[in-house]
Amino acid sequence: MMKAEGVAGPKTTDGDREVKVDWSEFKDLPDQARVWVHGFPEELTGPHQEIIRQGLEQFLPQWVSHGAPVKAAFKILNERFVVTAAYCQEGVSGCSMDSLLRNFKAFKTVNGLDGLKGGLLYFRDREGKIQALDSLKFQDLVDLGEVCSDTPVFQTLLSTMGQLRSGEFETTLENSWLSRLLPSS
Repeated sequence: MMKAEGVAGPKTTDGDREVKVDWSEFKDLPDQARVWVHGFPEELTGPHQEIIRQGLEQFLPQWVSHGAPVKAAFKILNERFVVTAAYCQEGVSGCSMDSLLRNFKAFKTVNGLDGLKGGLLYFRDREGKIQALDSLKFQDLVDLGEVCSDTPVFQTLLSTMGQLRSGEFETTLENSWLSRLLPSS
């Protein structure tokens, strides 16, 4: 499904066509940079994207970890995900991660934008539209054959820029950690 192709990055699907993902926002970050993928249950509209963009553009330049500046960037992807990556020579501390989390909590509290809702699995339906379901409903679709081994899924638990660049974000169900939900052969 997705293979690394430099800064232009891996490909993602959009319905029946493949589209290159442009990861240029992250070009100055090493593969070991820490990544957070925040998925949203509903598609982010233009105004919602702007709220997130403004909030992160204010936060990221002043982000520090134990007094050291954190080099960071973000991308709103597929109108559904906010991918944030950060690197600090000394490592990004837990307190520093908490400050990023506070930004996402504010998006929810102030604007109702919930990028912190846990337990959701993201996949493309047969029409290529991104869906978000809890694991029990997703398993029901697997059992009914609505979701199968070649269904594109999004791995929101990636932790490094290298994983993102190598194409692990959007892959097939059979090549993801969710493959355990497939029936045994």
